[in-house]
Amino acid sequence: MTLFDRDLLEEGLRQLVARLQESGVRSGIRIVGGAALALRYFDRESTVDIDAHFIGPTGVVEEAASAIARANGWPDDWLNRKAAGFIPEYGARPVKWLTLHDDADVVIEVASPEALLAMKLKANRPGRDETDAAKLMAICGIAALDEAEQLYEEHYSGEVLPDRAIRMVEMILRVGVPDVPPRPPEVDIAPRTG
Repeated sequence: MTLFDRDLLEEGLRQLVARLQESGVRSGIRIVGGAALALRYFDRESTVDIDAHFIGPTGVVEEAASAIARANGWPDDWLNRKAAGFIPEYGARPVKWLTLHDDADVVIEVASPEALLAMKLKANRPGRDETDAAKLMAICGIAALDEAEQLYEEHYSGEVLPDRAIRMVEMILRVGVPDVPPRPPEVDIAPRTG
């Protein structure tokens, strides 16, 4: 299994940008999940993949990702759309996307910390999401259960915070929301030249 730390995430994205530029078609990805956290918000353990929504013709992005997987000996799903269904696209609060890279051909974006927190609360996987959720609560200034519920309901209109997520937030609040973590350096995913 390939584990992607921040350096390997950057290298994979650098290769993706280069291949998408070669395609000549405006395309890119919007990153969510652990990769988004590691690239933009705080140091965290490695992740096994990059969860993303593909921008532009899906086949162009899939073909580039497959070529990169073959060239590096990475799993075929190192870049995938498995979590795309969790992106809160139709909530009262639209997802904000922050740009990591944008040139004439390729755009790479990550979801805002608020959207990522809403997604972590939706997934609320015991033993997997607590640390990330706690750090995102700090970044988003969430210090009470009702604030977490409001953020969730604004992103997922018509839904209420699941009971398991309520228990997770209550546990984080009992332990204490951590300090806002230091932000990692800006990513450099522009293809290397020369």
